[in-house]
Amino acid sequence: MRIVQMIKMSVCWILMILLGCRTSHATQSQSNCTCNDHLKTVCESHRGTVHVQCPNVTTEKSEVRFRLYKDRKIISSLSCSRNKTVYGWTCTSESTEEGVSPNIKHTSVSFALTALTNSSQGIYSCESTIEFPPPFTKSTLSILVLVHEYQCMCIEDSNNVNHGFHWIWILVAVLLLIYSLTVTIIASVVWVKMRRMDSQSDYMNTKPRGPRERRKKKGIQNPIQRHF
Repeated sequence: MRIVQMIKMSVCWILMILLGCRTSHATQSQSNCTCNDHLKTVCESHRGTVHVQCPNVTTEKSEVRFRLYKDRKIISSLSCSRNKTVYGWTCTSESTEEGVSPNIKHTSVSFALTALTNSSQGIYSCESTIEFPPPFTKSTLSILVLVHEYQCMCIEDSNNVNHGFHWIWILVAVLLLIYSLTVTIIASVVWVKMRRMDSQSDYMNTKPRGPRERRKKKGIQNPIQRHF
């Protein structure tokens, strides 16, 4: 019984150490990663074009403002109002940085990022604000823009490395499981054999001994004469 307990404790310690290493590795990888996994990632080649879509707003609203952010900094702003003659929006550009082009198609509004470079990489968000009629409401759509020549290749390589690490950890876990099961079975067999040997020895020690045979007297025995 003690052998089995010691083996189980050793296996538990090994698993705890491996889990601790795995947790520290995951924490380190998360701290080193600067990307946001919940964002839609768009990889584009150098000097390419990316479209940042804005939230859809129905034309029942009279006045809407669309703002484009790059890493929480406004780089373009549109003030739109409902077109009474044509179904859609009539927009006026308030401020737009170089390399950003607003696109208005009926009720759909987006911003085109042209001539992308390494400095164009970042998190882009389009915010729509309903200014009239009240109440004011805001909604936002965000994407992560990367340039193909540098960032996208690194992300693909890191994904391949992560998949390799996952398979290594699965293999280690399977080997540990097989090892622990094998050792447990061997220890159980040894323990059963030892129990049987102990029970047999106890049985032999507690078995009652038979009566000893009387020693026969040596020599001729004369019968005792009886007188009547």
